[in-house]
Amino acid sequence: MPARDYPDKRVARGLAKEADLKMLSARIDPALMEYIRITAYETRKSKQEIVAEALALHRMTSLAGVNEEQSPEEPFGLCVSKR
Repeated sequence: MPARDYPDKRVARGLAKEADLKMLSARIDPALMEYIRITAYETRKSKQEIVAEALALHRMTSLAGVNEEQSPEEPFGLCVSKR
């Protein structure tokens, strides 16, 4: 069998995505990171996809919470003094 004359550019599975996740995991609680690993294994999604979905869900709930706190008289959260 002839040897290949071009370099092997393949990257180990998960290695390229893992580089960004290492920086991200430095700011995530270790228990939460373990939960993400377990969820990734069970759902076959990447860890980055799980974190991205969680952040999107957090943003949606945060925005919903802000909208519920505003009264109809103050639709944009502006304080209007009634003199």
